[in-house]
Amino acid sequence: MKKFLPYAIILTFLISFVFVDNASANAKSTPVIQSVAKDTAVYIEPSVESAVIGQIAKGSYVTATSVNGEWTRIKVKQLEGYVETAALVSVKSEKYVVKQKGGTTLFTYPSPSAQKAGQLYENSMIFVYGSAPGGWSFVQYGYQTGYVATNSLKKPVATKKRVNAAKGAELHLTASPSGEVLGTLANKTVVQQYTTVAGWAYVEAGEQKGYVKVSELANIQIAGNKVYNKGVPVAKGQKKRVALTFDDGPNAKVTPQILATLKKYDAKATFFMVGPNASKNSAVVKQVYEAGHEIGNHTWNHPKLTALSTTTVKQEVDRTNNAIYAAIGQYPTVFRPPYGATNDKVRSVMTIPSILWSIDTLDWKHRNADKILTYVKESVKDGSIILMHDIHQTTANGLENVILYLKKQGYEFVTVSEILQ
Repeated sequence: MKKFLPYAIILTFLISFVFVDNASANAKSTPVIQSVAKDTAVYIEPSVESAVIGQIAKGSYVTATSVNGEWTRIKVKQLEGYVETAALVSVKSEKYVVKQKGGTTLFTYPSPSAQKAGQLYENSMIFVYGSAPGGWSFVQYGYQTGYVATNSLKKPVATKKRVNAAKGAELHLTASPSGEVLGTLANKTVVQQYTTVAGWAYVEAGEQKGYVKVSELANIQIAGNKVYNKGVPVAKGQKKRVALTFDDGPNAKVTPQILATLKKYDAKATFFMVGPNASKNSAVVKQVYEAGHEIGNHTWNHPKLTALSTTTVKQEVDRTNNAIYAAIGQYPTVFRPPYGATNDKVRSVMTIPSILWSIDTLDWKHRNADKILTYVKESVKDGSIILMHDIHQTTANGLENVILYLKKQGYEFVTVSEILQ
């Protein structure tokens, strides 16, 4: 028995070493971005007795992993080593998106002559940790960090969506099928969507955040077949809301102009589409959807539904539903009866809300860009649903002034489904 004792001691040591090593590995912290509070030395090992391999200047940003209370492992571009924890301070990030057409360049240092660290696509969600002199921001995208020009960024606007994928939506670190998989969002999970880029949407749901395929999301749907002509006013102290709505499109020329104006001001809207236009302009339908706007059904032939049989009403609705589904893989979430004509017979066919309006700009009648704003000024209030048409050039011409006026009055622009909640 004695001859086995040395081996038992060795075996016990090895087992304990494995467990300690595993425990140490499991205890490792997730890397975070921190700022350097003072000029400090970088050591090759977590000890002042080890060799100094570089210096980090005050105000620099580093990727930091805690080793213990006294030492932190840092990485900044080509320099990696240990610094005293007291030399670092925590920093919070803010969400921004790249607004610059064609994207923006990520640099290793806040200078256009610095080494390029990568390229960020337009509409990419990034996290800004701080600024540097000369109009630069230190940002993070996935595992990439560096500096971008601050004027290439803008604050995002969140839109409430839900996961619409039977097996759930796979969450990625970056907007790419090859991006690291962070988890899966269960079907019907409600998320906040902040931006879309190349068919991917950046979303957040509690602690889960990342990119999912746009096709795996749907607008929040209000249940039932009720008829609405205005939205729900917000609680006192909150920002007032309006819903901009556009009927009869999409139009190959006018709708993209309207989308560009909405994008310029981070405004969301709802588009009530007629079947033939949705069918022949499917690429525009997709453009509307991927920009985060809501899509509604406005029938196939634009008839007065109250004069039709129940069967014909259903055909009008179903044909347009199918045309929209063919374009984006999602059915519309709201309905607008042509001329606002609805009754019990029409509602018996509907499984989604019917949306009327509280402000008719009469843009279809006067075809005058300036008059659109006149009608809005006369009647707008919190919860207003504004009716326009994305088939008239004059509407596209007048939209910017409408948005500018409403923004100045303190309104934000939401989809119909959002304003009903």
